[in-house]
Amino acid sequence: MVTATTGRHDGTAAPDRRLTYDDYLRLPELLDIQRPLSPHADELHFIVVHQAMELWFKLLVHDLRRLVRLMDADRLAESCAAMRRVNGVMYALLGQLRTLRDLPPGGFHSFRGRLDGASGLQSAQFRELEVGSGLRDDGYLDDLRAACGGTLPEAVTRGLRHRSVAQAHQDAARRDGLTDWAELYTGPRSASVLYVLSELLMDYDELWLRWRTEHVALVRRMIGGARGTGGASTGYLERTLRHRFFPYLWELRNTLAAGADAGADAGATGSGGTAG
Repeated sequence: MVTATTGRHDGTAAPDRRLTYDDYLRLPELLDIQRPLSPHADELHFIVVHQAMELWFKLLVHDLRRLVRLMDADRLAESCAAMRRVNGVMYALLGQLRTLRDLPPGGFHSFRGRLDGASGLQSAQFRELEVGSGLRDDGYLDDLRAACGGTLPEAVTRGLRHRSVAQAHQDAARRDGLTDWAELYTGPRSASVLYVLSELLMDYDELWLRWRTEHVALVRRMIGGARGTGGASTGYLERTLRHRFFPYLWELRNTLAAGADAGADAGATGSGGTAG
């Protein structure tokens, strides 16, 4: 029989009764941390959505670290399964973000002033996800440094000390003997597990692009071109739309398209002739 201990700071229950749903999930504490700062009815929705996002971020950070370990061990089939779950979480995040579109701008402005300097820009887990996924180029770091008063957030400097998903993916491909990414899409490897994993990573990158795009649209919908509560401009948010975790997979599309166009041109030239 599963027992627990209640009444203690660790949230467990007394050994004379079974563990309950409330005990296991620590629901009394969880449901007590939504503390609106205004009497406006819409503020609770705003808080719940952002707290839930941070919980999903926590799961993503956990799963992406595991994904790096799986790829480093060349367990690519398991990596694919892990990525499918990660992408499922991304769809859940998109759904949550979209619920904020129904928050009336007037309702948001009724409590926005109470937020003072609190801003999503300060989310340590969000930054950890960006760096852990593979976003480490100088342009990203320079923009972030400027937006954060000239210093990189601690979550970013900490994350830079660890391997990213992009690094683990590229290393796994090299160990698999891949020397040209185009081989993954034009030859026998297009039926490989590495191909499936690479496409799942593309899905993940695209889902973040959708999230950023919808976030920018939501901010515009709520505050127009005004600065956010943390001081970030909408221009900064719009510049984040260029970010990619796996730019080498995106650039490959240009290579494939150029090759296909060149082949089509050559075919058209070779088939031409004159009648006489």
